Amino acid sequence: MALEHAVAGAVRPNQSITWEDGDGIPLNLTGATITGKKRNVSSLVTTSIEGTLTVTDAANGVFVWAYAAADVSTAGEFVVQFTATFPSAPSPARNWKEAWSVLEAL
Repeated sequence: MALEHAVAGAVRPNQSITWEDGDGIPLNLTGATITGKKRNVSSLVTTSIEGTLTVTDAANGVFVWAYAAADVSTAGEFVVQFTATFPSAPSPARNWKEAWSVLEAL
């Protein structure tokens, strides 16, 4: 699923995201901890997502990204990588990359 764009400096609204596989089937996020990084496409600078990533509907792969000010401080094009880490050994960590835009504030 594509990420919604954000506006530079605006920490609201939170972004609700559904993690789906290549066939559009939601990843079961039960017990998962979500972390993320973002890379500026122009500068190639990579930073950790500082906002809160909270699983809200694990069975349907839904989590919410509540932006921190640092997440939306700079307008530009980014690649975001989310990582879901599961507590039990048989479930390896999963990664998902997606393009994301932070638009200039008017």
